[in-house]
Amino acid sequence: MALTLKTYQNNALAALESFLTGARGAQDEAALAAAFHAARTEVLGESAPRVSYHSPADLPSVPQCCIRIPTGGGKTLLAAHAVERAARLYVGRPHAPLALWLVPSNAIRTQTLDALKTPGHPYREALLRYYPADRLRVLDIADCAQLRPQDLEGAAVVVVGTLQTLRVENTVGREVYAYKEAFEPHFAALPEADFFERVSERDLAAQPYLTRADLGKVKRSFANLLSWHRPIVIVDEAHNARSDLSFEVLRRIRPACVIEWTATPAREQNVLYHVSAQELKAEHMIKLPIVLASHPNWHEAVRDAVLTRETLATEAQGETDYVRPIVLFQADAKDGEAPVEVLLAHLTDTLQIARTRIAVATGKQRELEDINLFERGCPIDFVITVEALKEGWDCSFAYVFCTVQNVRSAKDMEQLLGRVLRLPYARPRHSEHLSRAYAHVCAPSTARVANQLGDRLVQMGFEQMEVAQFLQPDLDRDLFAEPTPRPEAVESVADVPAAVASAVAAALPGAAQALPDPADAGATLLTLRGVLPAEAIERAIDAVPKRERAALGAVLERHQARALTAAAPSERGESFAEVPQLVLPVQDELLLFESGLLAELMDYSLAGLATDLSGFQREDTATSYLIDVERGRLRVREDEPQYELNIDAASEGIRREDVIRELERRLRRNPILQPDMINWLGRVLDGLLARGFELTYLARHINRLADACAQRLTQLLQGAQKQVFQQALLGDQPPTLADAFRFRYDPRSYPARWLYAGRHRFSRHYYPLPGELKPEHDAEETACAIEFDAMAEVKWWVRNLERQPTAAFWLPTSTDRFYPDFVAQLRDGRLFVVEYKGGDRYSNDDSREKRDIGQVWASASGGRCVFAMVTDVATAGRSVKAQMQAAIG
Repeated sequence: MALTLKTYQNNALAALESFLTGARGAQDEAALAAAFHAARTEVLGESAPRVSYHSPADLPSVPQCCIRIPTGGGKTLLAAHAVERAARLYVGRPHAPLALWLVPSNAIRTQTLDALKTPGHPYREALLRYYPADRLRVLDIADCAQLRPQDLEGAAVVVVGTLQTLRVENTVGREVYAYKEAFEPHFAALPEADFFERVSERDLAAQPYLTRADLGKVKRSFANLLSWHRPIVIVDEAHNARSDLSFEVLRRIRPACVIEWTATPAREQNVLYHVSAQELKAEHMIKLPIVLASHPNWHEAVRDAVLTRETLATEAQGETDYVRPIVLFQADAKDGEAPVEVLLAHLTDTLQIARTRIAVATGKQRELEDINLFERGCPIDFVITVEALKEGWDCSFAYVFCTVQNVRSAKDMEQLLGRVLRLPYARPRHSEHLSRAYAHVCAPSTARVANQLGDRLVQMGFEQMEVAQFLQPDLDRDLFAEPTPRPEAVESVADVPAAVASAVAAALPGAAQALPDPADAGATLLTLRGVLPAEAIERAIDAVPKRERAALGAVLERHQARALTAAAPSERGESFAEVPQLVLPVQDELLLFESGLLAELMDYSLAGLATDLSGFQREDTATSYLIDVERGRLRVREDEPQYELNIDAASEGIRREDVIRELERRLRRNPILQPDMINWLGRVLDGLLARGFELTYLARHINRLADACAQRLTQLLQGAQKQVFQQALLGDQPPTLADAFRFRYDPRSYPARWLYAGRHRFSRHYYPLPGELKPEHDAEETACAIEFDAMAEVKWWVRNLERQPTAAFWLPTSTDRFYPDFVAQLRDGRLFVVEYKGGDRYSNDDSREKRDIGQVWASASGGRCVFAMVTDVATAGRSVKAQMQAAIG
């Protein structure tokens, strides 16, 4: 089943597209860094945190980037879509790429391979979206000898393997580096190259069929084949592939580009795009919050987990689609108090649960094999495991996690908990209880186990603020009670050395206290209370020895996140006023005014539109595709020596209709009819031929030609859209507001991609922290936010998020959506929307259009709404504060 990509997934792919496009032609690390930073700015905005770019594998001309997505966010699905982007936008072989897909373990290799090969699986369908089944080969790296030269020339090839297969110091005797006669046809037409590995004395000993006559000969190996074809490299769980030997593997196979995926990137990885857990929750990809209950012993934990499942099953009966909640039990190891056999006996004998409702999934017992847990007739309600489900097990029916292991030592808990959090592409539930996850653990203190579980969630890609919001300790033992407003001054309890606790208590009088641990004689607990000023945190850290500062910093950061969360209006049960949206009267019906509506009102005919491609020139450009540079081969195969000949003058084998068909396939757009597109492309081609371009030249440079056509087509369509937009604004029935179309800020969902990390304490922001603001006080938007927060007329406000159509307020533009920077609810009941523009952009066409639509929106409200576009004092002649005060009167 093909899955529709979520907003954050499309944004991640958009960042990748921008980076790969900008990286074309880059020959050094500096050029790649420029493309990297430009892509981040384009997708994340100018407020995006600055991160470094470097080439750890010493491949300065190879684009390398990392997409960070928390557990449950669909990394593998996005990786399947990424293959086509890299092939089309960077390599220059959109229909016949070679991808090497590297995973961290054999278990994941098997699961990924099966998914990419199984008809109907979303990963397979993602590939089939771009490559027909008869031109798609997915195979295990162990079966690479099956590849034929025609496969690599005319089909998309995805080879799945583990990094360990390639990551060896001595390549002799390793299958992927071994000389194989099956590869002779591949090397028959290849030239000599310095980067090829050659047969050595040690190879003769390892492969007896080789003779001394083969010494120095290019190895007919898969590794050498990869180095010639320069694969697109996909790296799953890439934080595990940071060793020198891992980088040596990349140098051996000469990748075209490296695209990494992980939830927890290493410090030196080039993080191009970061998805937050909030975004996953907003798009119904994971179950949050996690309602946590601790128990004094495993018997009570198991009993309450069973009761939780029964309550959820009752709730599920009110859903429109079928839901059968499942409990995932983590048993002890063999030498523990409650191993699999003991836990199973307790469920069947003591709790009287039928054995048919229980599946055991361990290394020896695999009772989930060939079981479809989503079938209505499936009896399984409980799954017992130890760690066997930690790789690649997805079931959105898994709601309850229960571990009988000691949480302090349960290293695999985070992986198993991740199975319960996953809610891939499920619908929002009528019952809020079915949008949450539930965890029952054995521990003497709920507060202390919350700290342990919080650490596990950070390891899964959560931020500390997200942990504070989404981990809800059940202190009242009622998992299904409606959330009550949190007290503003929360307490946190942490295990720290006695000397550290005493030092912090002395540094933070009134906010910190060192007390004996009632559950552990001789131990000390540090209790923290309320929001801590930034200077107080620094003072406390400076008060302890250097070796203790990192651990204490993590404790203080966790507490601060909890304290800020508790103080936010969104967490105290306050509601933000609904924001009216613009609607447009169309045939006596009010419709939401958006770019999609403009598309319906627009005539997409290309008849009579211009066909000039002034940007397409004969000389090579700085944005050449890799395949242009490496082997001069696109749709027409050419060898490097042939560049000495004037092959452009020969048109034998190249037909006009073939070029048009290939361009139409690349430029296909839904609103444009195929005959209309073909006609326009024919006129484009005729114009180029009239300018003196040979048909062969155009075929050889089909990538650049397609880019030029796409750019011109976008210009033409945007021009038409702007005309329709202006007609809508100035027509007889102008935009208006309607009660049926209002945007509401959800107090439980603020999917910021990153949160403000500066020292200023915002006192009126609706959510715990503003999203997507630079930490520096003198950054223009941050300075504006500080002024905004200080206005007495503001009750509370929201830093409005970019590119979040379901979680942020937006206004239409002629080509897209406009997301103003700040939205405030004033104390007098009005709504105040502010957009900040630097002086260098305040008067450009984009700003004028946004200012116009903002004023149209405010005018249509009859005084209920105010809009202001503010700028720096030098441009406006008065301060930002004065501009905002003047707007609200």
